[in-house]
Amino acid sequence: MTELEQKFVIQVENALKNLGAKINSFESKQGRPSWCISISRGGTTWQLLLRPRGWNIFELPSIYWRTAFPVWGWPHTSAAGDICVSDREGVEYAPDDVAGVLAWLLDEALRMLESNHKLTVHDRNELFADELEGYLQNCGAIAVPMEVMLDPERTLYAEVELVKKGNMNLVSPAVRRLNHGTLKPEKCLQQRLSILDVSIHQLPALNKEWDTTWWDLFLNGLTPDQRTVATLPKSRGLLLRVSNGYGHALVLLYWGLRPSRKRKTYFVQRRDRDYLLRRTGGKSASRHVVVVGCGSIGSRVAEQLTLAGIEKLTLIDSDTFSADNLGRHILGRQAISKLKVNELASFLKDRLPGVKIEPKASDVQNLLGQNFFPTADAIVLATGNSVVERAIARKAFEEGWRGLLVSTSVEAVGLGGHSIAIKPGTPGCLDCLYMDPDTQLMTASMRTGLIAEGQRVTRQLTGCGAFTPYSSIDATRTALLAAEHVLSNIPSYSRWVGDDTLAKAEGILPSQAYDALRAGRIPTNIPPSTFAQPGCPCCGA
Repeated sequence: MTELEQKFVIQVENALKNLGAKINSFESKQGRPSWCISISRGGTTWQLLLRPRGWNIFELPSIYWRTAFPVWGWPHTSAAGDICVSDREGVEYAPDDVAGVLAWLLDEALRMLESNHKLTVHDRNELFADELEGYLQNCGAIAVPMEVMLDPERTLYAEVELVKKGNMNLVSPAVRRLNHGTLKPEKCLQQRLSILDVSIHQLPALNKEWDTTWWDLFLNGLTPDQRTVATLPKSRGLLLRVSNGYGHALVLLYWGLRPSRKRKTYFVQRRDRDYLLRRTGGKSASRHVVVVGCGSIGSRVAEQLTLAGIEKLTLIDSDTFSADNLGRHILGRQAISKLKVNELASFLKDRLPGVKIEPKASDVQNLLGQNFFPTADAIVLATGNSVVERAIARKAFEEGWRGLLVSTSVEAVGLGGHSIAIKPGTPGCLDCLYMDPDTQLMTASMRTGLIAEGQRVTRQLTGCGAFTPYSSIDATRTALLAAEHVLSNIPSYSRWVGDDTLAKAEGILPSQAYDALRAGRIPTNIPPSTFAQPGCPCCGA
């Protein structure tokens, strides 16, 4: 051992002895030291294994409960005895304080073991049911994806891959995916599965594999009706819904057409929309949002709304994706020369399966007579064309559309971005921002713009095809404001202002509004009533 390694061993062993642990053995394998120790707590002596990640505690060491048999039915403890003292996320500690960290770690591990030891087997199993899928994953069980929510009333199928061998198609012993028969996978055989509700108390100790001995033990613990479901002759496997505090753990026991002596255990990796939203702390929102313009801002608004749980999106854009878009769009090279709305719809459905997305590859003006505009819960205008967006807003106010309108745009060279959320029937609209408060006359540009009037801000790299220089970060910041407006459903005008370094380098002069926002003399968030103009022909404030 090196000098540093020897120093670490001394620190750990002194700490263990001071904590009342008896060191039974020490070894080092593959650069990882480990100590087998005995320690008494509450009248029980526990045999533990301490295994740091290396010759330091920059990462929390692992602590194992050493038992003669695989552990089953103990919360926060894997089959190998690994005690999950913490999820190792967000834990802060001083890595030089070896004694202090080990004291905390051992105390937590023993507290957990003692707490579980005092429970009845029934109560311990009830808690363990919440962790069954994670337990099986740690055992080496196979993850099988399911992209739709499980419906116990519908027939369930396992997709099993067909493998070509000579002139014969052979069935692979591995399950590729679960579905309800709505998918038509290529080169796969759909094999029927049974679905059975069981309690954790009916489940014998299970690992990554099971055999006929385990199966017989399992069947003996079922009711007659449950046994009938479990042994249906047409089924090629059994999906167990094990009730727990979160609903159900889903475990697949698969045997296929030609059962082998050792059979695989699968845990279901749920990818349905509701489950994924619950993982984020969110929930499904049964709202319909129309996004007009699927460029760098609009695409990000659509992405954030999808991930936030908006149930239905209509995407409107007539453009194809260009290689020039790669620098700041969420789509990649596979989308080049394809319609933006179609590619974005596919991208978002892949991000969160189950979201309803309707792509419309058309100019927005050709669609204005369609019914989904007046009935939508929100309409995001991210066209980059203020004239078109003001015309849409006028139509919305004239016809009394019920949804929120959100106009979003980004300024050049990182100066800032705007998200203007307005509501038909309430004071404050886009035209109000183009009226001179003193003369009540329309102006050529938005008076709250961040760039002084009369300047050319577009650029060219090829002699034609002008573009506005702004980054993907600028687009993202602006899109987040718009997404937040849609989710809050509250009319508001929000702006962000950036640094003017790039503007100065480009010779672009910021406006008085930029200076005032940057200095904090005016707020970045205001209600539409603040900028509403009494003579406005649109909102009639």
